[in-house]
Amino acid sequence: MTDKKARGGSNSFWVDGVNFVAQAVENKWEIETLVYVPELVDSDFKRKVLERVDLDRWLAVSQEIYAGLASKSDIQGVGAVVRQKISKNTLFDGAGVVLENIANPGNLGSIARLCAGFSVKKLYVVKPAVDFFNPETVRASMGAIFHLSLVYFDSVAELKEKLNGRGFVVIGASLQNDSVDLAQFKPHKSSNRLFLFGGEAKGLSSEAKEICDSLVKIPISGAVDSLNVAESAAIVLYELVAKK
Repeated sequence: MTDKKARGGSNSFWVDGVNFVAQAVENKWEIETLVYVPELVDSDFKRKVLERVDLDRWLAVSQEIYAGLASKSDIQGVGAVVRQKISKNTLFDGAGVVLENIANPGNLGSIARLCAGFSVKKLYVVKPAVDFFNPETVRASMGAIFHLSLVYFDSVAELKEKLNGRGFVVIGASLQNDSVDLAQFKPHKSSNRLFLFGGEAKGLSSEAKEICDSLVKIPISGAVDSLNVAESAAIVLYELVAKK
């Protein structure tokens, strides 16, 4: 649950909550073990979710045991060990968000939720980065990770190589002086667009900026130096994807 190395070694992760399990099942993520408290299977919805998982994957436990696995004190009594579904150094057609050196699991989860909300179905992170399957990331995503194609890139150089000749339009968010004000930016019509956001501490690296066709900035007052990366992603995706 809390050890990134162990999650990677087992190629699985834990989710707590019937809604998360339902989204995993609906989007065809493999349930390795369905963990449940029999006396807390107290609704038709919970029963229907359980019925969609093979019986040989069920594991009944006591409320006391489940409480040690739960993320909240008010336990739902349904969770699962889920097989990770992730790609590496792969670029899919269609719109996507790329996060370079993202460090905060809550931010990664929030941006996953934004991607699902705005129908941007690909989410890429460039290492070093926080784990997609960190419990805090999963919770912050509200299950959105189950609706996305998740991809790790080992480096910006690896991403640049995959972009070569693919016809992608790459738009980066950066506060530098020569970036185009988002309100004046003319969106590209290509369906193959990538939106790049940098890590919380330093923003986009020089290497990442070099692969961008355009750099945009969000106009803000002098009262703050910058916006949180998840806040920035929300504004950029709304302006350039939702509003079209």
